[in-house]
Formats: sequence, C-alpha cells, structure tokens
Amino acid sequence: MSKILTAVDCGSAEFKGIVAEERKEGLLSVISVFKQPSAGFRKGVLVDFEEAAGSLGKIFEDIKKISQKALQNVFVNVQSEHVKARPSRGAVAISSASREIKEEDVEKVNQLSLAFKASPNSFVLHNITKEYVVDDIGDVVDPVGMPGNRLEVETLIIEGVASQINPLVKLFDAVDASIGGLVFNPLAAAEAVISKKQKNLGVMMVDFGFGTTNIAVFEEGKILHAKTIPIGSSYITNDIAIGLKISIDLAEKLKVSYSSATSGGVGKRDAIRLQEVDGKSGGEISRKFLSEIIEVRVAEILEVINNEIKAIGRSIQLPGGIVATGGGVKLHKIDEILREEMRLPAQIGFPTLNRFEVLNPAHKEMIDDPEFAVAVGLMLKAAEEGGRPLQNIRSIKDFLRNLLP
Repeated sequence: MSKILTAVDCGSAEFKGIVAEERKEGLLSVISVFKQPSAGFRKGVLVDFEEAAGSLGKIFEDIKKISQKALQNVFVNVQSEHVKARPSRGAVAISSASREIKEEDVEKVNQLSLAFKASPNSFVLHNITKEYVVDDIGDVVDPVGMPGNRLEVETLIIEGVASQINPLVKLFDAVDASIGGLVFNPLAAAEAVISKKQKNLGVMMVDFGFGTTNIAVFEEGKILHAKTIPIGSSYITNDIAIGLKISIDLAEKLKVSYSSATSGGVGKRDAIRLQEVDGKSGGEISRKFLSEIIEVRVAEILEVINNEIKAIGRSIQLPGGIVATGGGVKLHKIDEILREEMRLPAQIGFPTLNRFEVLNPAHKEMIDDPEFAVAVGLMLKAAEEGGRPLQNIRSIKDFLRNLLP
C-alpha cells in the first residue's frame, strides 16, 4: 500500500513544502507543492506561536483537502544557532564465545556513544554514525558478522534545545498535523544537493537562507560538522534599505532582480531607474554602490563560515569545493565571490530529483530550484525511513512530556 508523505521547510520568510505519494518502485510521485509567506519565525526559530499557527493552518487546510493521510507523517526542519554538533565515541568488548559481532553489540556501542554529559534541557536530534572500528581497523560500515574482540563507533551527535523544539511540535499539533521526524536543516539541504562522490572527495554545503545560513562539511564520505549561523540574506536587504534610504520592500526587489554579489565588473556609471523596479518610486541609484553594499555583507557571512570551519580544529581538505544552495544563491555572481573569498571551487546546488515523478510542469519548475533544497531533502529523508516516523520524534515527545508541563 502506497504512503503519502509531507515535507515542510519552516523558513523565516516562507513556508515551502511538498506532498508526495511513495510508490512501490521507489518513486516519489508529487501531488502538491506549495510556497507561502511564513509568519512567527525569526532566524529559523519559532518566536510567535499564534502568528505561525495562523499562517501554517491555512496551508494545512489545503493539504487536508488533498488527503487526510498527508497530515499523518510530516517531516519538518529544525534550524537554530543553539543546535550543536559534536563528535562522540563508544566502545564495547565482544563477549560472545564465537567473538562474532552481533546486532546487539552494535546497538550497545551506539547507545554508549550517547553516554555523555549534556544540559538537562538538551535533546539528541541525530546520532550519526561516521564509522565503526573493529580491533583498531576503521572505516567499517556494517560490522555485524565480523570477528573481533573490541567494537568502537565514532558518531556525530546533533542536539537541540527543548525550549525551542517543544513549541515546534505543539505548532504542528495545533494545525492537526503529526510530525514524523525533525531533521536538522543543513542535513536536509545536503541530502538534496550533495552526491556520494562529493562526500568522498570532501565538500562543504552552504545553504543561504533568508534568516540563517546553514553549513555541512563532509570528508572521506563522513560528516564532520553541521551548523546554523543566524545571519541570512535578510541582512543584505536591511543593509540596502539603510544604505540607499529606501523601503524594505523596494530593497528586497532590488536585491532579487538587480543585484550582484560582487562589485567587480559593474560600471561606475551604471544606474537603475527606481520607477522600473517600483512604479511609486522615482530617481536613480548607482548599480555599483548597490553591489558594494551586498559584497560587504556577503564577505562578512563568508568570514563567519571560515571561522566556523577553523573552530573544528583541524586541517580540512575539500577537493569537492563548495556547493551553495538556498534562495540566497540567486544573487548574481555568488559563486564567483565564494571562489574568491573561500579559495575553493564553487558551484550552485540544485536539488537532485531522480527519485521524483513530477507530472505538473508548474510543480517541476518550483522544486527544481535551490530554494527548495531543504524541502526536497526532507522528502528524501521521509522516504529513506520508509514512511515510518523517525526515532527522534518518538523520543522527543517522551522527553518533552517528562520535562515540560
């Protein structure tokens, strides 16, 4: 029996999502795609429950008309600077007489990797296995059945804060939807735009959102780091509005349609007639000055990313370069400034849609876009779980029930 899955990207500016039917042959047949202005979120975090419920409720009223099943297993992103990623390790001695590693040994070592001291209100969103080590031999993917005396595991633990996760879970309950899994934003985006080959080479994914910038770093096929940075393209809009003394709405239009991430190659005499952008506005502005404003802010964001990579505390080789995705990559020449500032190859990351069957041309146009990377990644994560709820959402609800009233 086919399953209907729903993915919702809760962004600071827009809700973006996909409803799809999972077919037996592994295809995801797209039923609906939506993109609506969001409310109640700031820097990726839910800050106004009532506003968000009103905005999201209208979307789910439409989804309900498609199918009640679409409300039952919704995969949602989590993005916050308070979500932390840190490496962990577990080890067990193999006690069976045969010295053959069994499923229970793997389960035990994974649980031991979680035995770390954390704050009382933190919760593990993901415990990602990087590699198993059997008697000091690493890079083992599946140790079950292997002979050995000692089994170790290296993981990356990603933990969120209950005070931010609890309102998000309650938000979807309020619109009669059941969350099937919470996925850290950079993991969802990377799922959509990073290939296995790129992960093996070593690559950084950068997701430029409206309220946040998300990064994920992979080396030798393993995830090294993931982070939400609370600076996004909205800061560029604000800078344009202040620098040119114009409204936020006009600044956003200029950013989207007339901007460049670098001022190189922009003529000093090039001008933009504001009436062409907004019929109510008059006068002209310098295209060079506009690009310089944007260039400064983009360089600042990239400096923060560079500092984050340095904080990992090791020399990282990234032959796969940078894959940039998200709505912010629509800035003209963003790949050029990435190459210059980060000193790495750079490309724009479009979602991989080989598992999707999209019959509606309008839906195809919408999801074949970097700004839909997170929504596509969430859908792929949902399909990866076979339509079953992620373990993290079952544990989250138990955790919150015991922790908060």
